[in-house]
Amino acid sequence: MLLRVCSSHGPRRPDAALERHLARKRHLARKRLAPAAFLLAIAVALLVFLTGCGPRLVPFTHELRVQHDLTDRDVKNLQFYLSHEVALRRELTSERSQITSSHKLLLVSGKVIEEVVVEERTPGVVVDARAGVLSVSFEPGASLAFSAAPEPSAPAPSFPGFATPPDPFPGNAGPLLAVPLAPPEGGAPGGNYWLAAGPGGEVRYQGKAFSAIEGSLRAHLLIDADALEEVVERRKVLPGVRLSGR
Repeated sequence: MLLRVCSSHGPRRPDAALERHLARKRHLARKRLAPAAFLLAIAVALLVFLTGCGPRLVPFTHELRVQHDLTDRDVKNLQFYLSHEVALRRELTSERSQITSSHKLLLVSGKVIEEVVVEERTPGVVVDARAGVLSVSFEPGASLAFSAAPEPSAPAPSFPGFATPPDPFPGNAGPLLAVPLAPPEGGAPGGNYWLAAGPGGEVRYQGKAFSAIEGSLRAHLLIDADALEEVVERRKVLPGVRLSGR
């Protein structure tokens, strides 16, 4: 037989010592949570601050350069960024071929391929400037040419696909005709500074012939708008001094 014993005085209330113990535990729990909440608030504020203070990137156009009368020296003092990722590949035809330590080696269809990747938003500096063409360095000892021109159309491939034998990189076998994209005949340079390439998306890098793959030819130069304004403000033009009354 199961016996149930009930108290005639209702549920027993905890004594004062137990209440003090529970209150102390709640207080300690709040103290432990306070630093964590504080650190979380600091992290969120820092993230908002960094996001708000990032560079305000805009395309750098030849018209912008002319509008602000930027000299070659001015352009070399600007920080540029890459709008899209650039991926370049070439076939290594000799075991003695050397590559830069920052480049990668791939095996495609039984061929050893050297790959160079410049990621989107990579910063770079101008190392050479001439009419309508800027050579920008994204790593020491090398640069890519960018030409002021209308938006380029997708080039007609001058070679079969990567995995198609026998020769996915014909530019590797002979001289490269990679010249900057030219402005319209008889016209002046204008538009964004696009990655300069020859027929079939051929690009010269470190004196070697590479093929630009995927969306590399969409890459153009970006500039921090605020930094550009600072450079323009530093170039104060003196109005001259006139005699009184003249």
